[in-house]
Amino acid sequence: MIALIIIGVLLVALGVYLAVFQRAKSANVALEIQAQPTKTFEEVREALEAMQEFNPSYRELVEIKGVAASSEDVKTPYTNRSVAFYTAETIQVSETTEEYSDSQGNRKIRTTKHEDRLSSEESTAELLVRDNAGNEIVIETNGVTGKLDLVKTHDRLETQNPYGAGYDNAPFRRYNRFTAPSYGTGHRIIGYKQVEKTFPLGGALYVLGEAYMMAGRIWIGPPKDKKQPFIVTTKSEEQMLKDTQSSQTASTVGGIICAVLGLALFIVGIVKK
Repeated sequence: MIALIIIGVLLVALGVYLAVFQRAKSANVALEIQAQPTKTFEEVREALEAMQEFNPSYRELVEIKGVAASSEDVKTPYTNRSVAFYTAETIQVSETTEEYSDSQGNRKIRTTKHEDRLSSEESTAELLVRDNAGNEIVIETNGVTGKLDLVKTHDRLETQNPYGAGYDNAPFRRYNRFTAPSYGTGHRIIGYKQVEKTFPLGGALYVLGEAYMMAGRIWIGPPKDKKQPFIVTTKSEEQMLKDTQSSQTASTVGGIICAVLGLALFIVGIVKK
């Protein structure tokens, strides 16, 4: 019965986190989106240049809208498609079949599917957001790729072995390589999944982040204040607001469900103890 009490307490804690902290986080993002006026590229440049003499490291939270571009010709490794930015992964898909005994001692067979990342890479060229006049701002990507709202544009399972002859020149070649864990007997490889996520070249971009100047160029990256959002997405401002509102609702409902279920288990555990 101690297990029920512990699970109950954990569920209540999860419920409080979702209903209070996670909801507040989504609400903060929505407030920042609504509070920030969309600035032109010239307005951002004028504001930053005006501060260079007094504070060269000056940073300012800005909202920018434009189209995605790149400092170089960027092509995706699997589909050879021209894009503004991409990430690509090779994922080994396999399954393990094993025998086990249930609670009554009956012998059964179960099959478990595994997906293990073997390798990954991302664009090395600068990601740019460009306005109609051709003005450009550089978007920080180094170390913050996980914060970019990239679009999954390719997800395909290949059955060929990427480690065959000519691996270094094959489309499975990656810059960062990982080792798949060993699952022992009863394990078989199904294939290798190719996954690409991109910002389409010339596609609309909504950017909310901290703008600063470096070497005479404007950059936008994650705010120093971790409570402020960093958003780079192909979604419109209106869609982002809808998403944050939906997230608030889901956090509230999920939090209440977890808390009620956790409280019920806690009470049952206390009664049966």
